[in-house]
Amino acid sequence: MAAQKRKSHLILFIWPATLVVAFFLGRLTLSNDTSAAYQAALKASQNEAGVGSQKVPTLRDTPKTVETPEMAEAEIDPLLQIRNAINESDPLKQMSLLTNAFSKLNKDNILEGFALLDTMPDGQLKRQMETLLLNTWGKIDGPAAMEYVLSKQDESTTGGGGRGRGGRFDDGNLRDTMSVMSGWAETDPRAAVGWAEENGTTNRGRNTAMMAALQGWANTDIEGAIDYAMNEVESISDQAGRGGRGGGMENFLINRFVNEDPQAATQWAMSQTDPQTRSEAIASTARSLANSDPERASLWAQSISDPEIQAEAMRGTASGWAREDPVAAMDWALNLDDTAIANDATKTALSTWAREDPYSASDYVINMEEGVTKDNAAATLTQNLIRQDPEMAMLWAESISDPAIQTQTLAPITQGWLKKNPEEATNWINSSGLPDQTKQALLNPTDVAPKERPK
Repeated sequence: MAAQKRKSHLILFIWPATLVVAFFLGRLTLSNDTSAAYQAALKASQNEAGVGSQKVPTLRDTPKTVETPEMAEAEIDPLLQIRNAINESDPLKQMSLLTNAFSKLNKDNILEGFALLDTMPDGQLKRQMETLLLNTWGKIDGPAAMEYVLSKQDESTTGGGGRGRGGRFDDGNLRDTMSVMSGWAETDPRAAVGWAEENGTTNRGRNTAMMAALQGWANTDIEGAIDYAMNEVESISDQAGRGGRGGGMENFLINRFVNEDPQAATQWAMSQTDPQTRSEAIASTARSLANSDPERASLWAQSISDPEIQAEAMRGTASGWAREDPVAAMDWALNLDDTAIANDATKTALSTWAREDPYSASDYVINMEEGVTKDNAAATLTQNLIRQDPEMAMLWAESISDPAIQTQTLAPITQGWLKKNPEEATNWINSSGLPDQTKQALLNPTDVAPKERPK
């Protein structure tokens, strides 16, 4: 009896447990295969109704919601996106939302975008977003964007400040102007540079509007931007003579070109047909290439077959290399096989070094082996130091052992000095440690025929 009672208790325990397990297994099966359960239930219902031969709809047959044009427009409304972004507390997310919204604006609603952006708290992020929005407007409608910037400048200044009637800008408004010009030039470069030519001159002679326009132009057509800076410089009156025919802007663009695609940059330089343009292009390209990859610049320069073009490339390489590693540049130049090219490259490298750090350059020359090469180096230091340190320059001139090189180096210096202050110049020459032959040549330059500088 006791055994039967225990068996009955066991059955009473197992039966409810089995029901619970079965319940959860069923739920698990349904949750893992909802579609199958749906189909099974539907089929059973159809069988009971006697319509089993009809097509059974599936979950895939459920109709999708049709997106109306009004819904699509609401989803991408950039002004609404700007409002939402302004209320975003995460700065990174806020920047992302605003950038995305700006890309969807057009010329009809961009002013509303500025009005909304103006409600943001003042700070660096707001200023960055204003700059981006101005650049965007420049791409959409450059003339209107510039009028907006200029009207803001006129409102913020009184009297003679701000933008004068000559199209001049003060420093506080340059960023806005450059933002618009850069964007404008990406979509209509000729119109942008045309505006900059007429309106972009500043009081300090730097056409910042033109610089920004050329940078924007380079974003889509860098060769076109460089060609304009180099070949149409006559119309940029305040840029001539400031670092090159393009006022230095062409060098900036060439450097950018070399950094982005050195092979295309060297091919472009070699393809120039005008001799002067080609010479400037090759020198600037070699200089920029040597800044980042001097060995590549050297190999490119030495591969050029035309002697004149090669010499220009070698000088550019020496100059660019000396800016980054003057000692390596000097070692390279001094060991070139061709003597004339070696002398030319050495002079270029040393001149570049002396302008940057005359005392380190002097230390290098002191340790050079005596001879014509060292005399030429001393002459180069004399010419480069005469303005910033005349006393050191004259010491280097006195150290030149070759009388012809010494006279040729000092003659341009002493001739001007003799005209300006003859007594002082004569006293210095006579009291100097120069050889008598050199003194005589300097005091009576017409009595001595000029001699060719040894190579």
